[in-house]
Amino acid sequence: NQKIKDREIDKRYLCIIHGTPQPREGRLEGYLFKDAVKNRVYVTKTPQKGAKTCCTLYRTLQTKNGLSLVECELVTGRTHQIRVHLSSLGCPLLGDDLYGTPSPLIGRQALHAAELTFCHPITKQDIRITALPPEDFQQILAKFFKKVI
Repeated sequence: NQKIKDREIDKRYLCIIHGTPQPREGRLEGYLFKDAVKNRVYVTKTPQKGAKTCCTLYRTLQTKNGLSLVECELVTGRTHQIRVHLSSLGCPLLGDDLYGTPSPLIGRQALHAAELTFCHPITKQDIRITALPPEDFQQILAKFFKKVI
């Protein structure tokens, strides 16, 4: 997480969400805090005891039939950060039964770590690692969105 905070590692995620974020791209900032009793994470604009700063960049790639394909980039790397940030926009991840609602389309959150970029510590060359989404995610992409992979 420190390397992410120091912007030494860039992580890009693909997300399928309910609705369309407004604005269609932006920077989500705030403070994440965990309610241990409810076992949930919340985001607030004001600092609170035990809360940690968080920042997510997002960009809407496509929208169709009430769903959007969104790319998120972590500026900080907090647990549940993307899930909570998108839910705070009123656009929870498809299939997120904690911060949204379950979906018959997918049995988990429609969140995929698509790309990791970092500087190799010895060669100092940029290393970019990409991963295709799993089959369940790809099926939703094929059904609702234009070719993206």
